[in-house]
Amino acid sequence: MTDPGKTEKPDPSPHEKTLVRIMVLGTSLSFGILGAVALSMKDFIGGNAAFQFSLWTIVGFVAGCALGWLFWKFIRSRMNRNNKQSGST
Repeated sequence: MTDPGKTEKPDPSPHEKTLVRIMVLGTSLSFGILGAVALSMKDFIGGNAAFQFSLWTIVGFVAGCALGWLFWKFIRSRMNRNNKQSGST
């Protein structure tokens, strides 16, 4: 029997799960591309901007993807914590 004062959040629908996956993937790829572009720019300040593919480009892409994924992991953990706290009052 459930406590009448508690509100239980229903399980997310398949559409919601898919939307979250798309948001995480899109953010991760965007951050990865941003990191790759930022680390592959050469002589940007000097006025002769050029891209140079190197190991740093790959490092920037991987680091950006990881940061994008960690961003959503942090957001989801905060949302879950807030839902648990609001349900226990």
